[in-house]
Amino acid sequence: MAYLINKNTSEYCFLYAHHSFGRFQYSVDTLVNDLSVSKIHTIIEWLNGKWYIRDLSLNGTWLNHKRLVKDDSEELSIGDKIYFAGNSEVTYVVKDLSAPTDQLIKLDDEQSQTAETIKLNHYHLLPEQQPDSVVVFEQSSGQWLLESLHDDEFTIREVLEDHSIITLGGEQWMFLSSHLEVATQMSSVPQLYISDLDFIFNLSLDEETSELKVQHHNNNKDFDLHVRCHHYLTLNLARYRALDAKKGVLPANQGWVNTEQLVKDLGVDMRYLNIQIHRARKQFSEVLVNVHDAENIIERQLRKVRFAGASFMIYKGCELESTSDVVRA
Repeated sequence: MAYLINKNTSEYCFLYAHHSFGRFQYSVDTLVNDLSVSKIHTIIEWLNGKWYIRDLSLNGTWLNHKRLVKDDSEELSIGDKIYFAGNSEVTYVVKDLSAPTDQLIKLDDEQSQTAETIKLNHYHLLPEQQPDSVVVFEQSSGQWLLESLHDDEFTIREVLEDHSIITLGGEQWMFLSSHLEVATQMSSVPQLYISDLDFIFNLSLDEETSELKVQHHNNNKDFDLHVRCHHYLTLNLARYRALDAKKGVLPANQGWVNTEQLVKDLGVDMRYLNIQIHRARKQFSEVLVNVHDAENIIERQLRKVRFAGASFMIYKGCELESTSDVVRA
């Protein structure tokens, strides 16, 4: 996300995709408190992969000591200096011209923004080394949500709005959205659904190594999710679903397991279980990008979780251990 620095105060000014400067406090993104500045004085905007500045004012906007032509767009470069109405006492210096993105900005001890940021891309376990929270984008609502890894009920979900402050690993971060409107385009690739997928698990005899491959049964497309620790959780959830199928439980009700039971099964604590659940959901959402609600392959309810795949096979040491009641692979 691009940003400017106020040369006088050293404060950071992170740019929205369409960012306004001016004297009208409740209608601009950055307030310039000067009577010679218009209510909405200047616009900086992201257009066709570049940043441009445009003057809308009566008293003018200066770029590197040159007054801009009103309503004409001028491309910005790193190091450019911007000031308003000929008053260079309030000068902004262009420091970064990255594309606009939703992000978290680290705050210092005085609650001021720093240059340390986390670019948000759908699903994050944070902090990366010892995660205690999950930041995830919910497609259905178009909102970023914050979840605690210590919550075993999956019910505490905070909606992140511009300037929301959250704590990650004892440090405070501020959420800023890009305000970037991306046009929705019809894809030539048809939308897939979880029910269209076949899941093939390969487990070592000592149950130390778990591998997962996913196939789309209509076009024989394979997705290799490789060996991951969290596949063992998904595999065990598939085992519970296979047991329910043998008992004659209806598919809509198959496989639901209490999280406390999973903690006992895997010999872990609740936080570690939540990390594995979210790592599995994260990988599904990143790899199976054309699958609707792919993260819900690991489905959640109050204190319960299940594997939502209808067609699966589990191999242990190359021998078929169990299958679902629907098998296509």
